[in-house]
Amino acid sequence: MHELLKLFRTQFGPPLARDIELVIRKWVNYELNLALLQELLCICFLRFEQVGYIKPWSKPMAWPKRRGPKSRRLPRRSYEKALRKGRIPLGRANTVEEQAAGHAKGSKHAAEIAAKLRPVLNAAGITGDRFVRYYAFAQKLGRLSRRYSGKSLCRAAADLIDLYEAKSLDPAVLTAICTQVFNIGPVTP
Repeated sequence: MHELLKLFRTQFGPPLARDIELVIRKWVNYELNLALLQELLCICFLRFEQVGYIKPWSKPMAWPKRRGPKSRRLPRRSYEKALRKGRIPLGRANTVEEQAAGHAKGSKHAAEIAAKLRPVLNAAGITGDRFVRYYAFAQKLGRLSRRYSGKSLCRAAADLIDLYEAKSLDPAVLTAICTQVFNIGPVTP
C-alpha cells in the first residue's frame, strides 16, 4: 500500500499507469491475492481523489506583484565576515586574517588560470558546460605545477592527461593547455 500511495503522490498520467502496472506485477509474483491487490488500489485511488491530489497542480505563470515597499536583499557577505561569524570553519593553524588572505590569493590565482584558459578553449571550439571539465583539469595541473618542476612535472602532467583522456576529454586540447597556459615542456602522454 505504501508503494501505491507513493506513486499517487509523485506521478500522474501514463507514467503513473505504467508504474502501477509494475507494482501489481511485483505483488502478483509474490503470490498476493489479485482481488485484495485490486481493492488496495481502489482504496488508494479513492483517498487521493477525495482529497484532490489526483489532479496535477497548475502553477501560475508569474507570481502576482506584492503591494508595498520592495524587499531589501542583504549585501553579500565576504569570506572574512563569514569566517568571523562562524559560517565557515577556521583552519587549525590559521587566524581569520591568514585564512581570508589565503582564500583571496587562491581566488585570484583561479581567475588568472581561467583567463589564460579561455582563449585556448575558444581556439579549440570548446564552450559552455564543457569548459568546466577542462577548467577542472587546469586547476589540478596548477596544483601540480606549484608542487613539482622539471621532468617530474612533465611526468605528472602526462599522467593527468591520461586520467582526463579516460574521462573523454580531447588529449590534443589537454596538451595545448599544458604548453600554452602553464609553459610545461614537451608532454608525451
